[in-house]
Order: sequence, then structure tokens, then C-alpha cells
Amino acid sequence: MYESTDDLSAELRQDLADWLLTIADSKSILGLRYAEWSTGAPELEADVTISAMAQYEMGHARLLLGVLSKMEEDPRTEARSTDMAPWRNMASLDRPAPSWIEVVVLNGLVDALLTVNLEAAMNGNVAQVANRLRKAVSEEEYHTLHAQAWFERMWTAPPEIVGRFSDAIRTTWADCLVWFGPVGADNSLDRLAAAGILDGDAATLRQRFVTMTMPLMGDLELGVAAEGDGWLLGAEPDLQGWDPASRRVNLPDFDEASFAMLTGAHARAMGVED
Repeated sequence: MYESTDDLSAELRQDLADWLLTIADSKSILGLRYAEWSTGAPELEADVTISAMAQYEMGHARLLLGVLSKMEEDPRTEARSTDMAPWRNMASLDRPAPSWIEVVVLNGLVDALLTVNLEAAMNGNVAQVANRLRKAVSEEEYHTLHAQAWFERMWTAPPEIVGRFSDAIRTTWADCLVWFGPVGADNSLDRLAAAGILDGDAATLRQRFVTMTMPLMGDLELGVAAEGDGWLLGAEPDLQGWDPASRRVNLPDFDEASFAMLTGAHARAMGVED
């Protein structure tokens, strides 16, 4: 067991720093996407729930950034305040969810991918990271139950809604598979797993994600077949242009309002500093 990130090699610290930022940025922006629907959900109970989930996600991001801020390898620079390129969030989070349909999909897929990663680090051997994540992982259990309930409801919605729901799933599903990167090739997740920092390599974590989410998919065809105790992808995702640091194939493309919110531009314009 490593007590802190200081005990790791320089290469492993960089791999971990990159991982921490991809997860923290995605959680922070997922929280923003949830918060944007805190008064727009179909029911009052859903408003309250999505608001609470937003706070949890942002809190988890702060936990991870608390570790990252103590590392010399922290990839964040001042450029992030004016340039979208250094952000490391999943592509599905670049723009606000246009309807509650997409919010449900983010909850079922993106939230699940992030939870799989938190669990892998919680079971890893860097105490400074693992100890911070136990409460966060327990909080994610409710997010999973929320996704299960809403997926069941969406599959019984009118055909037009089911069609839009299916399209949103396919798009976000593809983004999630891209995040794991090349399986069986050079991948920082593999190096982190080999050192015990995560308890699974890229192939293992992707399999856990698929296992966690496939029961939500109803009869939707995603090119995945059951194989023994796991699942077999019919085709690997298109990774042309994939960047190992951000774990995506394109640069972030935030809308102006989202980017201003993320960088604190609105607050600075009013003279409010962090």
C-alpha cells in the first residue's frame, strides 16, 4: 500500500494525475448538467433528487481535485480559464442536456462509468486516494437506483420518446466506450492497474461498465452479446485522434454560457473571486 502519491514513480504520478483530472472534470460538469435541471424535471420529487445528485457530483470532484492539487504533475494551468482545450471531461458533457431524456441517459451511462472508476481507485493501493473515496462510492449507490427507475419508465413511454431515448443512449454509449481507449494496447489504465493503483485495467473496467449498464438497455441493440459471465463487444470504438490524457477524440466544445460558468467568468465579472 502506498501512503501517498509521493511514493509513486514519476510516470505513475503523471498517469494518476491525468486520471484524476479526467474524472474530476467529468464529475464537476456532470454536476452542472444535473443542476441545470434542478427546477425542470418532470416531477417535484425528481427536481429535489437531481439537485442533490448535482451536489454529490461536485463534492466528489472536489475530493479528487484535493489530491491532484498536492501533486507536481497537476495538469491544470491558467489557460483553462480562457481556453477549452485543456479541459478533460467526457464529450457527452460538453453541452447542456436538451431534455430530461438526455439527463436520464447521463445518469445511466456517464454516472456509471465514473462510478466504476471510483470503485477501482477505492480498491486500489494508494491510501491517500482510496480513503477519500469510500463515502463517495457509497453515495453513488443511490444514483444507480435512480437511473434504474428512470430507464424503466422511459422504455414504457410513447414511441416518439422511446426513439429519442434510444438515439441518446447510442450517442452516449459510444462516447463512454471511447473513454476507455485502446484495449490491449498502450493505455495508462493498464499501467495504473499493473501498479495496483486501480484494481482493474482498461479491459476490466470497460467490462464492468458494460456489465453495470447492459441491464438498463431493454431490447436496444448496441452490438454487445453475452459471453459466459461477461459481454463481448461486436466492434471496437473508433479511436482515430484519441488523446490519452483527455481520453477523447476531439477537443471540448462548450457553449459560451457553460464555459463561463465552469471558469467563473460570471462571478469575476461581478467582482467576486474564488
